[in-house]
Amino acid sequence: MEIQRTSRSPVRQLAFLRKPISVLAALLAVAALTSLANAAPLVTNGSFELTTASTTTTFLFAGVSDWTNSDIGEALVQPSWFTNGYLFPGVGLAGPFPQTSPDGGNFVLSDGDYHHSPIWQTITGLTPGDSYQLTFYQALAQDTEPNVTVPGPVTGQWQVSLGASVQFSPLMSANGATPTISSWQSESMTFTAQNASEVLSFFSVGTGDPPMVGLDGISLVDTTPEPGAIWLMGLGAALFAWKLNSRRKAPAAHTRTAA
Repeated sequence: MEIQRTSRSPVRQLAFLRKPISVLAALLAVAALTSLANAAPLVTNGSFELTTASTTTTFLFAGVSDWTNSDIGEALVQPSWFTNGYLFPGVGLAGPFPQTSPDGGNFVLSDGDYHHSPIWQTITGLTPGDSYQLTFYQALAQDTEPNVTVPGPVTGQWQVSLGASVQFSPLMSANGATPTISSWQSESMTFTAQNASEVLSFFSVGTGDPPMVGLDGISLVDTTPEPGAIWLMGLGAALFAWKLNSRRKAPAAHTRTAA
């Protein structure tokens, strides 16, 4: 009789990995669920749908829940403006500005260089030192007011702050004379919380006559993994490495064949 060394088939070579991979997948799933609790939205009424207004109205008087503002340069725009063909009687938007943002429903327009003021809310439940991802939509157009505004180029962006940390969104441009707009785009910023409670503020900045800076769909989530999730992911990786190493050290399989 002769002893002949044979190699495992590719299927058998992979089979021994199935159990540790399954365990690793389970641990990663638990870690993901643990992190989801940490990713709960912190901004309330980020889509500006909770309001006492029934038509497009100056933001200051629109009764927008959870947000505060102090001047007349901001408007809460409702979808009906598109059917009406104007924001306010005699005030429209130059160019092919859509009825809503990708978020749908109401949105904000802020005059970037006239009687504008921040819109803000206090965010609670923050963890000092954690990283938070802020996302929102922005757009830009020039308003049209016959015998009041002069069609031409405008620029605009948002000055965004969380507590003492300040960032600027990408600068947009439009032109009421062309007419062209800057379409809705999703923006993302990362902030590090300094306190358990911070003020989130949006202040429009622009040039032209006048720049109407759009805002909608605001969300803020904690992106720092929970310690428990990190521990589970480390445990899963260690288990997988140990199992793989032990299998590599195992003796090769032998089969008997007739001489």
